[in-house]
Amino acid sequence: MRRDRASWPAQTYRRLPAVVRARADLLFVRAEAAAAPFRDPVAEKIPYDRADPVLRRRVLQLALMGLLGSTLIFAGASPGSSPFTEKTPLGYAPAWFFGSTLPQSVILSKAPPPGQSFYLSLVAFYGGMVLLMRAWIRLARLARERPDMSLRLLGGVMALWSLPMLFVAPLLSKDVYSYVAQGEMTAHHISPYLYGPQILGSGANSYANLTDRLWLYHTSPYGPVFLWLGGVFQGVTHSELGGLLLWRAVALVGVVLLAVFIPRLARGAGRDPGAAFVFSVMNPLVLVHLIGGEHNDALMLGLLVAGLALARERHRLLGTLLIALGGLVKAPALLGLVYVGWEWAGPEADWRRRIVPIAKVGAISLCFMAAVTQAIGLGWGWVTALSTPDALRSYLDPMTAIGLWAGDLARVLGQGGAAHLLLTVVRGTGAVLAAAIGVVLLWRSRGGRSGLRAMGLTMLAVVLLGPVMQPWYLAWGVVLLGPVAEGRLRGVLVWLTVVVTFLGIGEAHWIVQEFGEANPVVVVLASIGMLALVFAPLVPKLRRGRQVLRARREAIEVMTEVSV
Repeated sequence: MRRDRASWPAQTYRRLPAVVRARADLLFVRAEAAAAPFRDPVAEKIPYDRADPVLRRRVLQLALMGLLGSTLIFAGASPGSSPFTEKTPLGYAPAWFFGSTLPQSVILSKAPPPGQSFYLSLVAFYGGMVLLMRAWIRLARLARERPDMSLRLLGGVMALWSLPMLFVAPLLSKDVYSYVAQGEMTAHHISPYLYGPQILGSGANSYANLTDRLWLYHTSPYGPVFLWLGGVFQGVTHSELGGLLLWRAVALVGVVLLAVFIPRLARGAGRDPGAAFVFSVMNPLVLVHLIGGEHNDALMLGLLVAGLALARERHRLLGTLLIALGGLVKAPALLGLVYVGWEWAGPEADWRRRIVPIAKVGAISLCFMAAVTQAIGLGWGWVTALSTPDALRSYLDPMTAIGLWAGDLARVLGQGGAAHLLLTVVRGTGAVLAAAIGVVLLWRSRGGRSGLRAMGLTMLAVVLLGPVMQPWYLAWGVVLLGPVAEGRLRGVLVWLTVVVTFLGIGEAHWIVQEFGEANPVVVVLASIGMLALVFAPLVPKLRRGRQVLRARREAIEVMTEVSV
């Protein structure tokens, strides 16, 4: 029998000097003791009863709270002054049904006085995000308190929360406009692996105008199946709006795949499928970014999760093909093939017995991908274009931020010529570290819960230590970890979801411009309103914590008097 070994972080921690470990343990104990009064009390688990009126009332309240949150997000993103959706200049085909055209004054570079609708959009959008987050966190806690909650019931709540996201203009990202432009290129037999969307004519049509300038001159890093889909869509519609509607449908298909197969993954890992459904599928990252933002990550994740679930149910060939298909949409899905091969030989197999299954999965997937690529006829240019996202330099990405700060420091010291080299070194170090973490996690996994946990953590490492990070990239790891995350890891994922979802702020420069030119009184009132919405959920926790601390203090005083 294999002896259970401590995780590599625990082993590293144990190698530290005793004095350092003692100090760290004391800090952890003090932090947990300080936070304990403000935490929600641990509820007793009660078997699910669909006829329980208390449960039905709580679910209905949370369903309506989440629906109100999604509706407010829709309302905040829909006005023409909203900074959360992309705008089309006058004279071009509208990007969406409503709220999609820039004011004439903006087109003429005349800054208009900020209108009240702008601040109403901010408060409505962020207020809706807060309500949606609260509903999700509470429903996730309720699903853990009531094991085996009905998936049909949760699916109905998910449908309510998703409804406004189906009708809102693409949220917080311009990526889907590049999807449409690349689809238009494919429909006209122009390879997106050779040219960027500027080939369509910069300034001559809405395809080029709406594509992010960063990607306008870069080739596509997406797989041939994705580009083939885009070519089919644009071949049918040849319109910006038609393409956006069809990509929203594709994102929905990906989320439906998650809704079907996440519970099956959880059940196979010995976890509650209802709790996994709420945490992974109803996650705000999925609702706001994957559905609202229409990202192809939804389809990639759906195919990856479906393939993993089927492979673990001994449909290994079908699972392998689905994961390979997901990789032909977006490359990160291919990580799943490694785990299918690694787990094929069983949990007790040593590494030698795992080599043949990994080779078998690799050969099957490579033959399948080659056949599909040959049938589509676009070639393998997406492999060489995988470095395209590296062109983005954002402080949102941790490794890029460190590299840019190092470059700024080098300039201050008179070594400005080393700035680019420092960025490259830091990014490369992060990539190597992410790869090392992935290898260690794979080596220690034995399938089941440990395999899913290792793959999810590897996805997070790739995103957080990679050269580029977008908010929706975190969904790769969060969705996979949802069925197996427990304890501190679950808490970290909740906070990561909350913080990262709020990081997507759309046109930040527009927000800064409006705040800089507005009446200070309006700015202060809008800021107070947004802060109140963000911190309102903390008020009950603070009140409860204060009561607990007062009760403790009174108990200590009574004990002191008795002892005296």
